[in-house]
Amino acid sequence: MTRKHVEFIQSADVEHKPWVVNGLLKGAQTQILSFDTETGASTEIVKWTHNWESSSGYFNCDVEVFVLSGQLRIGQLRLGRYTYGFIPEGVCIEAWSAQENTTALWMPECHPSFMTSLTDAPGAKRELYIPSSSSELIPWSATITPGFPAGAMRKTLRKGQEGGRSTWLLGCLPQFAETAAEYHPIPEETFVLQGSITTQAGYMTPGCYFWRPELISHAPAYTETGYFAFVRGGNPHLSFHAWEPPFHTYYPWHWNK
Repeated sequence: MTRKHVEFIQSADVEHKPWVVNGLLKGAQTQILSFDTETGASTEIVKWTHNWESSSGYFNCDVEVFVLSGQLRIGQLRLGRYTYGFIPEGVCIEAWSAQENTTALWMPECHPSFMTSLTDAPGAKRELYIPSSSSELIPWSATITPGFPAGAMRKTLRKGQEGGRSTWLLGCLPQFAETAAEYHPIPEETFVLQGSITTQAGYMTPGCYFWRPELISHAPAYTETGYFAFVRGGNPHLSFHAWEPPFHTYYPWHWNK
């Protein structure tokens, strides 16, 4: 895996580029937040203009999508704000479109290409397809990361295979604090949706993003306002504590704003 460590960026500062996927119409724009130079896997913010459309077909790799604003349509399904979709490699989706200006996190597992088709590719795992999952309809549940502090809950969007990757939303109450530094055995990435959080790296607000390779220690964190974020990590998302200077050394919190 050859993604660079991104800790952290504000997506509003990322350059807009034409969104190019072989087999799909041009006309959309993308902001590449992180990119694997070996496989072509990426996390991007794609912006489709109204009346963009595509025929039915399938991708050459797994693709995750999480709508930030506007609406995507896949056949009769409508993916509105904070709706998630997982399209496995080779699974044929119905004709899809953006009939209004729409922005989404776009996460293919390799350089994506799209093949026009009316049927699945041989061997496609349709049973893994998540065509449209509105986060508003997903109940909050307790966090499942071992040792994670009280004051946070999650909405699971997708659980991958044991030892693989999962995707979820994390919500933290105001004054939530994680007092110990930690690291994980696999990569972790987060995109801030609402609220704010202060970490050793700085003050993260909506639109901020990080991608951490495995075994990168990150220091204590605190949110005064509350915090709501899109997260991709492990299944299970194991955490190990690492030494960092004492919690109070980093935070008089207002100094970091």
